[in-house]
Amino acid sequence: MNIGFITTSRADFGIYLPLLKKIDNEDNLDYSLFVAGMHLMPKFGNSWKLIENEGIKITEKLSPLGEDSATGISNSMGEITKSFGNVWEKYKDKLDFIFVLGDRYEMFAATASIIPFNIPIAHLHGGEVTLGAIDNKFRNAITMLSDFHFTSNEEHSFNVNQFTSTKENTFNVGSLGVEAALNANLISEKEFEQKFSVNIKEGFVLTTYHPETISLNNRENIQKLIEAFKSISLKVLYTLPNADTDGDILREEILNYEKENPDKIICFENLGQLGYYSAMNYCSLMIGNTSSGIIEAGAFNKSVINIGDRQKGRASGKNVIHTPIEKEDILSTFNTISNKETTTFENPYGKGNASKKIIQILQTMIKKNIHS
Repeated sequence: MNIGFITTSRADFGIYLPLLKKIDNEDNLDYSLFVAGMHLMPKFGNSWKLIENEGIKITEKLSPLGEDSATGISNSMGEITKSFGNVWEKYKDKLDFIFVLGDRYEMFAATASIIPFNIPIAHLHGGEVTLGAIDNKFRNAITMLSDFHFTSNEEHSFNVNQFTSTKENTFNVGSLGVEAALNANLISEKEFEQKFSVNIKEGFVLTTYHPETISLNNRENIQKLIEAFKSISLKVLYTLPNADTDGDILREEILNYEKENPDKIICFENLGQLGYYSAMNYCSLMIGNTSSGIIEAGAFNKSVINIGDRQKGRASGKNVIHTPIEKEDILSTFNTISNKETTTFENPYGKGNASKKIIQILQTMIKKNIHS
């Protein structure tokens, strides 16, 4: 069985990684990896190089993204659909099905391009809800385009089944991201401090803040977050946002703040998967609106201040405190967490065995010959 994977950003590749490595160990399974989007852009660190550093072979490199305006995003979707369409013509008889992940616009465009070629589609992380981002619509659309669904918990399986009106091809396997986090070979404290210029003993805040793409008040929002940083005693380790509407506005504001306050905040395009998981492990807490704070942070038992509406509606554990993007609200939640005794949180996204479950399902498909 040859399984295609589409990756368009550092985030989805990190989630795929445990499954790709498991497939490498199966005699009757192989993968083809199609790389596009942010991976191919110097602006986002040319993260395709991180894929090769993991020893994962890249099958094809496709279309990068355009600018982050509404028109730019719409045009990028068209370019991605076109470039992937040309690829499927080449690989349509070589792939048993294709894995797609999540909810981004470029992933939707790539998924839609598969339909005329009748290659079965398997969707990871369907059924989730993020009401503060246009991604919510793309995720649901990808669910409707897909033939198999590998969800991260029972609630999300239920949501998928409401869309598809069938339970036969929906499998609750948990999150591959949790597995990747739990099994990461973390960087040592000394190496981490030297590489990322933070003092673990003094504590630091790990932040990723993406634009809200429903309510476009992003300049005001990032300014409020910066005001909160000014009153927080800890240094901030900040990973820059994805390619979304208004993403450049956030970059401009936070990089200007870093330029004026290099002792308070340090920004990175990406930390690499091990660097990012190590940052999660060593940080005092997380502040932001990234899905990794909702899903993977629980693997490290970290408290998270999830700000604003981007992740609104997404299932979360008790380690996540949802907070408005207001300086006083963020500081109040920060003080509550700082004065709270460490506790153990249950992660609603599984126990870190998703790849094993998926491999078992794939092997069953081979036996029953239901994959194509």
